[in-house]
Amino acid sequence: MAAMSDNTSGETRALALPTLLRGAIEAARDEAEKLGHLPDHLVAELRASGAFSLLTPAAYGGLEVPVTTALAVYEHFARIDPATAWVVWNANFGFTAAMLSEAGAAKIWTGGGEPVFANAGQPGTAVAVEGGYRLSGRWRIVSGVDHAEWFVPLGVVMDGEQPAMTEAGKPDVRLFHISRDQLKIEHTWNVSGMRATGSHGVVVEDAFVPAELTANIDTPLRLDRPIYRINPVLLVFAGCTAIALGTVQQAIDELVALAPGKTTAFGGLLAEQPRVQELLARHETAVRAARLFLFDVTRRIDDTAGRGAPVTLDLHADLHSAMAHAAAVAREALVAVYELGSSTSLYLGNRLERLHRDGMVALQHVNQAPEFFGGSGRVRLGLDHGLPLF
Repeated sequence: MAAMSDNTSGETRALALPTLLRGAIEAARDEAEKLGHLPDHLVAELRASGAFSLLTPAAYGGLEVPVTTALAVYEHFARIDPATAWVVWNANFGFTAAMLSEAGAAKIWTGGGEPVFANAGQPGTAVAVEGGYRLSGRWRIVSGVDHAEWFVPLGVVMDGEQPAMTEAGKPDVRLFHISRDQLKIEHTWNVSGMRATGSHGVVVEDAFVPAELTANIDTPLRLDRPIYRINPVLLVFAGCTAIALGTVQQAIDELVALAPGKTTAFGGLLAEQPRVQELLARHETAVRAARLFLFDVTRRIDDTAGRGAPVTLDLHADLHSAMAHAAAVAREALVAVYELGSSTSLYLGNRLERLHRDGMVALQHVNQAPEFFGGSGRVRLGLDHGLPLF
């Protein structure tokens, strides 16, 4: 059984958010698709409600929920609108308040509302200078960046042509907090799915970042609270998978609603076709089973952190396996549902059509790539996983 949270009020508030915001999200879906990003008024509502502060420490005004709770929130947002869920996931970088020094966190959390973040996992490069670092890089896909006040990319600190090494003998990889006026947005997000995420490119050229606005990703977090005992990779990595699963489950529900009233070219209703009945049950079973595995792993991670025990490499491997497995299952189910919807699935404005487009984009995220199966298998065999950000 998972350890009881000491922040049940934050969890209750977080889990209520999709229901609370459903009307606002549904009303903005079409506008967001046309704009190519979430409308300002929806971003303001998400921010004011606490949707961007799921992982922010309670001491900084956040909800500070366990990983499992955050995934459930993303999943339920995805059932309303995958693009909104995606932006919410990417904006939830408030856990960095627990990584930065008190002085660094005070520069970002200034007593107003939750800062709006955007992040990118591809690393840029940085060099150490007096008082901090100079960071440069180009990040191709940064979701929600048009609304972000702070950009939080990874950066590798370089020593000449090689990465600088930490005392632990690892490359010095840091999260950098870049203010909006230090970056250039390249409006490159011309895509078929997840159009409303505004996932444009970002360029940073030789930007000075004070040392207190950076944090090494392998350093224990400053605040000794259950979720901040977890490696930051595990705090954020699985959000894309929860969104994909929510999207596919909603697509299945849309097919269930469609089938009793849709006639087929072969006579009878779609719901009466044995092939449809079997495929529906088969794929929904697979999706639900994949979800159970994913949430079982995150509950074990939350429980381990709650007890103050180390989150082992085996747990990392289980999470990566669960994500890669869920992505494979979800992709098969999404394609099957789209096919079973027949010509209805083709039309713009139909929920199946958009859920298919957005879901396929969610499933392209590298966090759940099949290569992670290999890393997990190597861990099980006592070998080095051989992958970055594992």
